[in-house]
Amino acid sequence: REMVGGSSEIKKVFEVIDKLAKVDTSVLIRGESGTGKELVARAIHYNSSRKNGPFVAVNLAAIPETLIESELFGHEKGSFTGADRKKAGRFSLAQGGTIFLDEIGDVSPAMQVKLLRILQEKTYSPVGSSEELRANVRIISATHKPLEEMIKTDKFRSDLFYRLNVLPICLPSLRKRIDDIDELCGFMLDKFNRAHGRKIQKVSFGAMSALKSYSWPGNIRELENVIEHAFIMEQGQQISISSLPEHIRTAVRSRTVEGATAFDKNDERQTSEPSSSRVIEFEKDKLNYQDLKEKFEKEFLISALKAYGGKINKTAENTKMTKVTMLRKIEKYGINPKDYYV
Repeated sequence: REMVGGSSEIKKVFEVIDKLAKVDTSVLIRGESGTGKELVARAIHYNSSRKNGPFVAVNLAAIPETLIESELFGHEKGSFTGADRKKAGRFSLAQGGTIFLDEIGDVSPAMQVKLLRILQEKTYSPVGSSEELRANVRIISATHKPLEEMIKTDKFRSDLFYRLNVLPICLPSLRKRIDDIDELCGFMLDKFNRAHGRKIQKVSFGAMSALKSYSWPGNIRELENVIEHAFIMEQGQQISISSLPEHIRTAVRSRTVEGATAFDKNDERQTSEPSSSRVIEFEKDKLNYQDLKEKFEKEFLISALKAYGGKINKTAENTKMTKVTMLRKIEKYGINPKDYYV
C-alpha cells in the first residue's frame, strides 16, 4: 500500500513484483539510494506464499565486517571474545519467511562465499558450531552499486551475482518519474497529518512546480524529508514555496519552468496566458552571491546527509562530491552528520 505512482516506469515495477510474488526464487533489486528498494522487498514478501512468515531486513553496510557472519548466522557461546551467550542469527529469525539483504555490494569476498552456499545448498552453520542448519528462507537482496563492474575487478563474485540476479527489478530514480510526485506528496501529506496532528490539505501550485523542477539526488527519501520539513515550517493549510527548504528554492530559481512561473510572488496559478517559457528570477533585494551560495551549500549538505542516513562516504559518492570537500564544508557550517544517522 505504501508504493504509489501511476507513471509508466513504476507500473513496470508493479508488473515485475506481481510475477515475483508468485514464485519463490531469489531477487536482486537495483536502483539508486532512496528509491524504495525495501518497500519493493516488502511488497514481494507480503504478496507471496510466505506472507504469514517473518520479514527480516538487514542493512549489511551498517554492520562491521567482523560481526556480519555472527549477525546473519548466529553464534555459539564462547565462539569469540565477547560471545558470552548463544545467539540466533537473522537467518534463523527469518525461517519460513523472507530475509532482505540491503547493500549486498558492500560485503567482503569471504562473506560472499557463505551467502553463495546458502543459495546453493540451503544450509548454514552458526559461528563456532559444526552443526548445519536448514535455511527455509527466501533471499531478496538490493544494491545501488554497479555489480557488473565490480565483477570485472574481482570485488564481487560472478557466481553469486547470477544466483541473485534470476529476475532483477530495476527501480527508476525519482527524476525519471516526475509525474508521480503529485501522488507521492498526497501520500506523504496523509502520513504527516496523522503523525503531527495537522490538517494540511495540499501542496500549492508554485511549491509543486518547484518540487518537479528539482533533480532529487536523494530520490523518494529526500522528497519525504523535504515534505516533513515543510510540514514543520508551514503555518497555513497548504504547503507553500516559503516552507520548502532553502536548497530546493535556490536550486530551482535558475531553472526554466514551462508555462508558469514557479516562484510567483503570491504562490498562485497565473490566470493570464503564459508564454512558452519563463525564467524564474531572484528577488532583487537578495542578490548577494556569496550569501546565497553559502545558504545553498549548507542546506544541500543537510538534505544530502538526511537522504543517506548521515553516512559520509555514501553521501559523497551519490552527490558526486569528494570526501575531502564534503568534510571541509561540514566543518565550515558546523554540521554534525551524527544528527542524521538512521
